[in-house]
Amino acid sequence: MKKQLEQFAAEHTLSLNKSDMYGSYNGYQVSIRWGNIWTSSAFYVGFHVNLGNKANEVINWLTISQKKELRIANVTVDGSGFYCIFTNMTLGSSLKKAHTVLYAVIEYLKAQGIPGDVCPYCGLPMEEKKLVEDNFCLFNAHEACFASKLSQVQDAETAEASMPNNYLKGFLGALLGGLVGMLIFWGLFQLGFLASISSLVGALVGSLLYTKFGGKNNKMKIVIIAVVVFVLTAAAFFLCYLQVVRDAMTEAGVYGSTIEMLSYLLETNQEIRAAFWGDFAMSIVFTIVGIVVVAMSMVRQQKKVSSGMKKHS
Repeated sequence: MKKQLEQFAAEHTLSLNKSDMYGSYNGYQVSIRWGNIWTSSAFYVGFHVNLGNKANEVINWLTISQKKELRIANVTVDGSGFYCIFTNMTLGSSLKKAHTVLYAVIEYLKAQGIPGDVCPYCGLPMEEKKLVEDNFCLFNAHEACFASKLSQVQDAETAEASMPNNYLKGFLGALLGGLVGMLIFWGLFQLGFLASISSLVGALVGSLLYTKFGGKNNKMKIVIIAVVVFVLTAAAFFLCYLQVVRDAMTEAGVYGSTIEMLSYLLETNQEIRAAFWGDFAMSIVFTIVGIVVVAMSMVRQQKKVSSGMKKHS
């Protein structure tokens, strides 16, 4: 793995660190960073240029015109340039794709007359420059421009931290997300499937609505969403089985309590008991996996933007 990274960095005249590389390639400041399955399964190829009034044109070229050719999952833009993001499957294939993206994008930037030797923040020539880190990527920029952005980011973070945290409304958002997951679980159960995606969708929607309704993205948010989605998914499972029992009772002309009948069947019928608890165990596993995936995403989002910004000597 290390040899592959070292070879790629050398071929592209980039400096290699533990989880990123940076430098000048074909006259443009670029950076590449990557994570692992626990932190981020994505490759980020950064182009540290100032797009000016051509930002929309460049993004449309990447996401529309070159969608099939480059197959970039997402493109993000900030004051330090723009980043092409794609899924990190294997290191070899990711590095091959990174090369393709580097070459294609730089050729396009050259054709558009977008310079690669200016400060990414202000777009002016860099007579004096400083190696800085922004969005966990390294590049050269005006020290004053970097300091200005860092100050703005820190002010925004301070303002966000001082805002009230409405746990009640946030809980309502999580509850609505969990109910969406319940509906998906119920719908797929009617088709004979255990919904492996219901908890994932429920947690994602719950996370969005939690923040939308006034809750802050903190550790308590993760706990609330995890508990709500887990409980509602488990409840959806039991309700689906109760419906199956009720339908069977109606068809057989049997009247009485559905809950008591389900309890009786679980106690007296080994085949039904094995199927019930087997399905329940699978549902719990799917639920936990979905919650963990969304929780990992929330943890990454909780990192302060300023934590990925600093000056280097």
